[in-house]
Amino acid sequence: MNENPAYHSIRTKFVNNDYEIICETYGGDVDNLAAWRALGHLLAARTGWHFDFDLNHAEPTWNLGTLGESVLVLHVNQMGLYHCYDHRADDDMITADISTVERWIENREAGAQEPSEVLIDMARAHNWQTLKDVPITLRVSWSDGHFCATAYQLNEASFGKTLGEAVNGAGEMICRLIGAPVEIAREMNLSIELDVSAAARVRAT
Repeated sequence: MNENPAYHSIRTKFVNNDYEIICETYGGDVDNLAAWRALGHLLAARTGWHFDFDLNHAEPTWNLGTLGESVLVLHVNQMGLYHCYDHRADDDMITADISTVERWIENREAGAQEPSEVLIDMARAHNWQTLKDVPITLRVSWSDGHFCATAYQLNEASFGKTLGEAVNGAGEMICRLIGAPVEIAREMNLSIELDVSAAARVRAT
């Protein structure tokens, strides 16, 4: 029996996956768009934050957490207010002021970027087999003579003069974060996405 069916390689792409289109369509209509823009402006460049769209609930959210965890979750509610939720503290806040959102985030970001005991236990199961099996995509860029590789939802990056050095370093970085032996990095299910700068460098060599 084929353990990896062909359909597992299918990647769905939406022609209308623009941030503003998603927010306007599913985040409270055009009346809330200014709030979504302000939230995006605040979070897009902050390390570790990612924008997700839940198809089951048709809800866009900004999230912060390690390797799939969503510890801090922010969205604009139907009344156009910012709703901030901290899963670990089971605590939330609703405000109309983006500066208040920023202060709320700053008090929680560092802790939210640490892996939870639940995540560590899952990764450790069956002699770290879960960590070896879970697919992790690395984003790779190139600048100033070095490749830079980081995993989705991580706040650190790995650098190397070669693509292999950067990718292997990122795997080892994840192992150290989870508390796994760094040797496991070679067995991890890693894939990479090259940005324009990295692709240009690879093509030039």
